[in-house]
Amino acid sequence: MISSQLLITLASHAFSGIAMMGAGIFVLLQGRKKLNVLYFFLALTLLVYEMSLVIAPLMPTYELAYTVWLFNIVDVFITAVIVHFMFAIVGLDKRFRFYIRTCYGIASLLFAATIVYPHLFLPEVLPKLYFPWYLDAGPLYVIMFVFFLAAPLFPFIKLVQASRNSPERNKIEYFIFMFALGYGIGSWNFALVFDYQIDPLFGSPLWITILPVAYGIVADRLFDIRLVLKRALAYSVSIGAITAVLSLLIFLNDLLVESIPWVQFWTVPIFTSAIAFFIGRSIWLKLAENERVKYEFITVATHKLRTPLTQISWGVRQLLDETKDEATKQLAQRIQQSSNRLIELTNIIFETTQEDTLDYTYTKEKVGLVSITKTVLYKLDHLIKAKKLNINLHVDEEVYVLADPRRIESVVEVLLENAVNYSVDGGFIQILAYEKRGNVFYSVTDSGIGVSSSEKSHIFSRFYRTDAAKRADTEGVGLGLAMAKSIIEKHKGKIGVESQGEGKGSTFWFSLPQS
Repeated sequence: MISSQLLITLASHAFSGIAMMGAGIFVLLQGRKKLNVLYFFLALTLLVYEMSLVIAPLMPTYELAYTVWLFNIVDVFITAVIVHFMFAIVGLDKRFRFYIRTCYGIASLLFAATIVYPHLFLPEVLPKLYFPWYLDAGPLYVIMFVFFLAAPLFPFIKLVQASRNSPERNKIEYFIFMFALGYGIGSWNFALVFDYQIDPLFGSPLWITILPVAYGIVADRLFDIRLVLKRALAYSVSIGAITAVLSLLIFLNDLLVESIPWVQFWTVPIFTSAIAFFIGRSIWLKLAENERVKYEFITVATHKLRTPLTQISWGVRQLLDETKDEATKQLAQRIQQSSNRLIELTNIIFETTQEDTLDYTYTKEKVGLVSITKTVLYKLDHLIKAKKLNINLHVDEEVYVLADPRRIESVVEVLLENAVNYSVDGGFIQILAYEKRGNVFYSVTDSGIGVSSSEKSHIFSRFYRTDAAKRADTEGVGLGLAMAKSIIEKHKGKIGVESQGEGKGSTFWFSLPQS
C-alpha cells in the first residue's frame, strides 16, 4: 500500500522531471546554439535522475529497486554539464576547456566504475522515512557527492567575476541566482542518503529554478533582475499550479470513478488532456499574435520611413546640382550623408526582421566571393584612404559559392565595413577566401578594437554592441552582425569570431557549403 505522503512526493518529482524535459525540448527547438544544446542535455539528465527517484520506490522487489536506484549515477553528468554551462554563459568555455574536459572525464570514470563495481556506489537500498526503498551511500557515492559540490565552485566564481564588468550583467546575475537556488533545492535529496531525516519532498521544486533558466536562454536581453525574476517565476508557478491540479485529478481517477456513477475510467484523462490542449493552444496563439504584431509594426514602420527618406535624398541631390554657394553645398552634403545613413539603418532593420520569416526570398546562383569583395572595397575606398589602411586580399583565383548574391554581398559588406570602421589609422585588413572539402571559407582579419572573451558569445545578438565598439563608433545599432548570422545560417553555413582580446584585433569568418 502506497502512503499518501509517498504519493505526493513521487508526483512532485515526476512533475518536476517532465516540466524540465519539456523546457529542454522547447529550448532546443529555438536553435542549436551551444547554450540551447547544453540546457537540453541538462534537462535530459535531470529527467533520468527524477524518474529514478520516482520509479525505484514503486518496485515490487529488492533487485528491481536496487537496479533503478543505480541510475542516480547520472548526477555525475549533471555536474559536468552544469560546469560546461556556466563557462559557456560568459564565453569562457574555450579558455577553460581543459577544466571542462577533466570534469567530463571524471564523470565518465565514476560512471564506468559504478557499472563495474555497483556495490561500491550503492551497497544496498533500505527503508528510510516513508520510502520502502532508498539509497545508502557507498565510497563511490561519496566521491560523486564531493564532485557534485566541488566541481562547479570554480566556474561559479568565474561567473560572479564576469558579472562585475560585463555589459550583460543583469543576465549573468540572473543565471547566478538561479544556479545558487537550484543547487540549494537539489541538494535536499542527498540528506536522506546520508541518514539525515529530511523529507525529499523539499527537493522536488527544482523546476522552479530550471524553467526560468530556459527563459534566460531564449530571451534576447534581460534587464532589471527583479522584474525578470518576477515574470519568469510567475509564468513557472502558474504553469506548475495548472499542471499540479491536472496531475492530482489523474492520481484521483480511481477514487472519482468509484464515487461518482457517471464518471468512467477514461473521463478524467480525456478531461485533463482537453484542458492541457486548450491551455497550450491559447499560449501558442498568444505568442504567435505577439510575433505577428511585432513584425507587422517593424515592416510598416520601415516602409513608412523609406518614403520620406527617399524624398529627402532626391531633394538634396537636386539642391546639390543647382546650388553654387560652397557653404550651402557642404551643408547639403552633410544632410545627404545623414539621409543615406538613415536609409541604410532602415534597410538593415527591415532585412533583419525578414530574415527570420521569409526563406522563400532567397534566390541562389553561382557567385564569386572575390568579385563581391572588390565591389565592397570600392564602396569603402574613401574610408580606407582616409584611415590609410593596408588591405591584403589574399586569394589567387575566384572562389565560387551557390548563394543569394545580394544577401551574401550584404554579409561581406558588414564584415568589411566593421573591419574598416574599427581598425586604427594605419592598420591592416587581411581577407582570405578559399575552398576546402566541399566548403568555402571566408575571413576578414583586422588590427582593430578586438573582442573580449566574455563578449564573443553575444556579439551576433541583435542590438548588442561591445563597450569598445560603442567608444569607437557611437552611431552603430548592433544589427549588422545579427543580420549576417541569420543570412549565413539560412545558407546552411556557420559564422564566428576569433580574437585575443580588446585592442588585439579580430577575425570574423564564415563558411558555406559549395553547393
